[in-house]
Amino acid sequence: MKKCLILIAWIALLAACTQETELSITPDIATFQFDADGGSFDAVIFTNGHWKATCDDPTISFAPDSGDFTAPMHIVVGPNEERHTKAIRISLISKLENLSRSSKIVISQKCRPFIFSEETLLQAPATGGEVRFHVNANDLWKVVETTCDGESVALPVDPQAGGPNSEMVTVLIPENTTGRIRTFAVKLALASWPERSVVLTVVQEA
Repeated sequence: MKKCLILIAWIALLAACTQETELSITPDIATFQFDADGGSFDAVIFTNGHWKATCDDPTISFAPDSGDFTAPMHIVVGPNEERHTKAIRISLISKLENLSRSSKIVISQKCRPFIFSEETLLQAPATGGEVRFHVNANDLWKVVETTCDGESVALPVDPQAGGPNSEMVTVLIPENTTGRIRTFAVKLALASWPERSVVLTVVQEA
């Protein structure tokens, strides 16, 4: 009798293990890469259960977002306006009776070329001197223009060019002998994308 009970328990355990391994969910594409503009692609969700897809990133959309058994899914990736490469996760879960299995699709998306400064407006005394800005960029940049009250003027700027990092830029403002307030501007732009630029403004006391 004891042997029969052990045998029955073993068969039940084996059946349960077999049942667990029968439910699965696997996308035919597990990873995908996009540039900053985004795009779309199609994936097939292979499963023998009732599945659902979710994603926390608002720039991602897909259809359908759920289904029964194996089905295709069209995924649309919007532009990346953030200043870093994104790793986007689409979570997949499949359920069948009291069982569930999960999987995912991971999308890597590059960011756009950028250059910016958190401190674009500074003050300088009438006596002149150095003013400093932190410039952040993810590509090579250079100084393209320096002006005083809208007129071109040669200003000492150090460095004249930089790379993909956060860098301190120093501008030497000359003494103000005009008797009036004046405004200096230093324009920096990415070397390969000159339309992407930042203007650093210095208002000098009279």
